[in-house]
Amino acid sequence: MATITDLSADLSPKAERTRAAILAAAQQTFSVQGYAATGIRTITAAAGVNPALVSRYFGSKEGLFEAALEASLDIGRVIPNDRAQFGRRLVDSLLNADGQVAPLPMLVLATGDPVAREIADRVLRRRVIGPMTEWLGGSEAEVRAARLLMVSAGLFIYRSLYPLAPLEGTLHPAIRGWLEREFQSLVD
Repeated sequence: MATITDLSADLSPKAERTRAAILAAAQQTFSVQGYAATGIRTITAAAGVNPALVSRYFGSKEGLFEAALEASLDIGRVIPNDRAQFGRRLVDSLLNADGQVAPLPMLVLATGDPVAREIADRVLRRRVIGPMTEWLGGSEAEVRAARLLMVSAGLFIYRSLYPLAPLEGTLHPAIRGWLEREFQSLVD
């Protein structure tokens, strides 16, 4: 079976732009509607391309979801060379202050579909939990990585799905400071 990498190898610049447009539209749509409620035609309409191109570049809806999620889970954005900046960088990333696609909506909304959940679990373990555990190091590194994910998911849930007033809009400075300290304490 061809992998996503195989399907996108040696693309022309135009083909790469098309692939990137599909991927960006998929990230946006999966982040808002979730996997189950998102159709290929919705994604390709947003990207302005023919639906058949999803199969060409990603193999299937599942392959597109995996590629979209994987591209958004760049742990390098939050693992700085200077560990003292981790808490601030993670909060910036979670609040999308770095302008990147936020993976948490895709992850949380994937839980309602067994196929998407399995993909999300596999990608999360490979792209976040494994590298984060290795970066944290020590005997309880995996436990600390799990704590980081729990607090991150909670922020998303109570900021987006079940909004609490102190989490809406610009994050209240006391909450932002607490999050930064909480995340930083798991590294220090």
